[in-house]
Amino acid sequence: MSDLQCAARFVVLEAQTLGELPGLVDRLAGERIAALYAAHDVAGDGAVTWLAGELGLGVEVTPGDLTPGGAGYDELADRHRGETVVVVQAGAASAPTLLLVDADGWSTEEF
Repeated sequence: MSDLQCAARFVVLEAQTLGELPGLVDRLAGERIAALYAAHDVAGDGAVTWLAGELGLGVEVTPGDLTPGGAGYDELADRHRGETVVVVQAGAASAPTLLLVDADGWSTEEF
């Protein structure tokens, strides 16, 4: 990962909980979302397509490993310095997370 001047901000969501998160679209609307990425195995999911429509964005398939600190986030961080991006992944249902990635590494907090 190159040296980032500003953190890339990732709002990480689980595909299976998208329809169950009250106010999600309203919270995201205030974030100035630059892009919507989805893991390969959920990119065609109806909930992901719905979210993309609500945000007025297309769905891009993520380029790599989406485990926190994984190479997929490094690549996306290089591409989205100082921007907020939504990432939808598969996995166990969990609360939305804000992942911050910069030159010092990554950190998470509840979104």
